Amino acid sequence: MKLNRLLSVFLALIICCGILAASKNQFKKERFSLTAYNFGSLGKLVPMQQLTTLHEAGYCGIILNSQTKQDTLNIDTFIVESRKFANFSVHAVMVRYNFDDAQRENWKLIVNKIANMHIELWIIFGKKMNGITDRFIEEKLREVVRYSAKKQVKVILYPHSLCYIASAEAALPFVEKINNPNLKLAVHLCHEIRAGNGSRMDAVFENVRKYIGAVTLAGTDSVADFSKPSNMDKSTIKPIGEGNFNMHHFIQPLKKSGYKGNIGFINFKIEENPAEYLNSSIQNWNDLLKNAK
Repeated sequence: MKLNRLLSVFLALIICCGILAASKNQFKKERFSLTAYNFGSLGKLVPMQQLTTLHEAGYCGIILNSQTKQDTLNIDTFIVESRKFANFSVHAVMVRYNFDDAQRENWKLIVNKIANMHIELWIIFGKKMNGITDRFIEEKLREVVRYSAKKQVKVILYPHSLCYIASAEAALPFVEKINNPNLKLAVHLCHEIRAGNGSRMDAVFENVRKYIGAVTLAGTDSVADFSKPSNMDKSTIKPIGEGNFNMHHFIQPLKKSGYKGNIGFINFKIEENPAEYLNSSIQNWNDLLKNAK
């Protein structure tokens, strides 16, 4: 009798563990889950409020900014607090290497903070300056990749409008030449729109598909408004579902590219109520994915 009870308990435990494992694996395998940056109105909340807002809306992670000293100090807090949420993590930390900035080598501090934590380093090279050449970018990027590899940190080369590398195709030659498995590039819808590539996203994805390590998007218009800086942002970074760009022209080549990771939602300077626009954005994104052919 006791043996039968023990067997029953043992079988029940096996079944429960199997269900949990299946659930966990299902989460890990889910394609195109949304993460979001801690920009705009969301970034004005304290770390725990940011994490709670994102988790409750259904996002699977956060991408951290490191622009200010306080941003860098907050990284440790975000990492610790994020562990309190199931199926949620700090996905990446974004750094900007501005050539005239005395603090430009602080990327090493960031790498040390996120070492061995499965958190990516996303690096932007800043505005062009006299004396800065492709050779300099290549050598610096090699240094970043070597140092990060020792710390088990993946590096994503981050194209950014009005900077030295402004699009995914402009990033491609550097990634190809360095040819290191620890280095990939990002495809950002807003920056591709600004680079004039909105109508050729299929070609962009096809050309860089072997090296895609990150993909981000936001609601956007088909053509960026460059009349002034604020209009450039407003025309290309909106809650998902807003703007006149046909998002299927982004989703279809994304699916064909073979990329299987998370998708980052850029919310730069979106000042609406964060709970409201984050909820509407993730709902619109899920609807777009369901309706995409």
